Amino acid sequence: MLLPPHSALPRHPCQAITGRRYSLTHHQSKSSHKHLHAIMATAEATPAPAAKETFHLINDPSEAINEAMSGLTTLHPTLSYSAKHKITYRSDIATFRENHVTTIGFAGGGHEPMFTGFVGPSYLTCAVSGTIFASPTAAQILAAIALCQPHPATSPGTLLVCGNYTGDILNAGLAVTRAQALGYRVRFVPVGDDVAVGRAQGGRVGRRGLAGHLVALKVVCGMADEGVGLEEVGRVMEGVVGDVGTVGVGFDRVGLPTGVVGGLPVLPGETVELGMGAHGEPGLERMSPVPLVGELVGRMVGLLTDVGDGDRGFIPFEKARYGDGEEGADNAVVLVVNSLGSTGDGVLAVFAGEGVRELRGRGFRVERVVMGPLVTSLKMSGVGMTVWRLPVGEGVLGAAEALRLWDRRVDVVAWRQ
Repeated sequence: MLLPPHSALPRHPCQAITGRRYSLTHHQSKSSHKHLHAIMATAEATPAPAAKETFHLINDPSEAINEAMSGLTTLHPTLSYSAKHKITYRSDIATFRENHVTTIGFAGGGHEPMFTGFVGPSYLTCAVSGTIFASPTAAQILAAIALCQPHPATSPGTLLVCGNYTGDILNAGLAVTRAQALGYRVRFVPVGDDVAVGRAQGGRVGRRGLAGHLVALKVVCGMADEGVGLEEVGRVMEGVVGDVGTVGVGFDRVGLPTGVVGGLPVLPGETVELGMGAHGEPGLERMSPVPLVGELVGRMVGLLTDVGDGDRGFIPFEKARYGDGEEGADNAVVLVVNSLGSTGDGVLAVFAGEGVRELRGRGFRVERVVMGPLVTSLKMSGVGMTVWRLPVGEGVLGAAEALRLWDRRVDVVAWRQ
């Protein structure tokens, strides 16, 4: 989505927004502020119970992923699905793989539309799904590699991508070792972009993977479609993810579909959790009472852009704030606002608008914005914000070329363009 000038930025339909807070008419003020709080958390003044029940509209928990992926191919006939290994792939793979680098994204189920919703022309070649919140096995990943390279001796090769989680890394390592022994050309790039996990906490394991891989894949899958080779595709993938950071805020936790009805862990009343992980892992701070959206977004953007934070300053900006119209600065960014599951477009749009204003207030130039459900956690309620620092100079990729690839049209289920 192309961004209009600052003065033309759309406002909330009932409100004029100035700075990080809403400027309301006298009659709107109290009710509108209360409405925003109600969107994000329970309006009950009493503490929430320790647990409650939720339901999942499924037939059989063990078949939930197969049924979902089979249904996806009905929705988008250019997709095919292998139930044996839970592989969703573009139906023209037989011709595409002959002279193009193929790309595979894999993850546990329950995070849809990642990665299955991004399979198709100019995006992923294949996606491999595990069971709910469990990595695909090494055998599944190897089967996807073999699908992409029926004749490894003449194949252009395959880029393999996942989030930085222990099970994914271990199973991918086994699959890649076996694949390379069999002669397949594979480049593996695990991605960790969660700034809530600092260097001290992450240690040698590193950060959790959230939405950063989808940002980088949007660029490099376009390159693969244009015939660029595996070495260059892999180099750009690593370069882009090095300039990406994500932070989430959870309004509640996630209930697993172990049955039609199951337990749902909840946060205390009037509380949100900043930095919550994609599986409901603890965040870095619980915030109560629930802050206004502008205040919350200010904290999120601060975590993403504060280069002075030696523990969490991961995106390598030159500085955290820039002067108005500062030339030659590395302050051009792409903003991605993601629903963690059940959060609708109305709330996402408020966060997106506040995110743009907060970044611009710090001197950043927001070149593009994408909003919608990208990486979810079943029915979890919450929002994730991802910032990509566009390349400076030519580096691994020039800024103009990066935006051209970002704007390249795709034919997939889940990408909004």
